[in-house]
Amino acid sequence: MTKKIFEELIFTLQSMSYNSHKAHGLGINLIDFVEPYYKAINLLFKSCFNQEQIDWIDWYLYERDMITSNNNKAWKTNEDGTKQEICHTIDSLWETVQEAA
Repeated sequence: MTKKIFEELIFTLQSMSYNSHKAHGLGINLIDFVEPYYKAINLLFKSCFNQEQIDWIDWYLYERDMITSNNNKAWKTNEDGTKQEICHTIDSLWETVQEAA
């Protein structure tokens, strides 16, 4: 998968999640409608990425939680012992996913 397609995919999934969250706030339950799409996307992920890569993508999309502003952060420890934030942007996610390949 190219970086450009990856960026478009992540942005699209973020938009879907945001819209579903907004609809839920209005009392509209879209789970039965969107769940088959998420299942299809996860099957495609499995054909392109290993489990560690999928875990990072899932963390970025669903656990980092940009929607509610409960911004969890992920860090890695560099060889010199310093900590570096990872997966804070789509570019940073791409780098982490590539390193996990």
